[in-house]
Amino acid sequence: MAARQRQTNTSKALMREVRQYLDSISRTVEVTEQVATGEVDEKGHPIYERKPVYNDRGEIIHTREYLVPPTITGICLHLGITPGKWKQWCDHQAHPELEEATEWVAGILQAWSEEQLLTRKDVRGVVFHLQNNHGYTQKMEVEAGPQTRAAQQALTTQEKLALLQELWEGGGQGILPERHEP
Repeated sequence: MAARQRQTNTSKALMREVRQYLDSISRTVEVTEQVATGEVDEKGHPIYERKPVYNDRGEIIHTREYLVPPTITGICLHLGITPGKWKQWCDHQAHPELEEATEWVAGILQAWSEEQLLTRKDVRGVVFHLQNNHGYTQKMEVEAGPQTRAAQQALTTQEKLALLQELWEGGGQGILPERHEP
């Protein structure tokens, strides 16, 4: 990791520096799959061998394996800056010249997190990261009971708004007033 602050006053320069960081913690490997050879072992089990996987254009597919997870903190250490400085650079109003690079970095980190979400068994940390840094939310559905459904259907939009206004003005105690008949 670098101890000095590097000169990154353009998106191209910043992207070059971040690529160096990413290259230092990863490797590119061929994607392979197990393919039956048509032969069997002494117990009659099929014998498999690893073969490269080709895409629809006939090219071998490669993937980047991160031996160390890529992080903003890791990038900052590599660049010799503080996380506060990185946050400043991500302010596109103050640093429009770095917008392309900081968005690119955010995309790389988000893509890595999404891949982890799809391939890891324990994803609690990944979910936390995506929710707190990339705006993901968990979708929750609540089933309303028969009384709640009946009450919702019986009230007009104006009545619902009046009840909400009453709750708001009543200090938000969370106690619904008795239903008022119009």
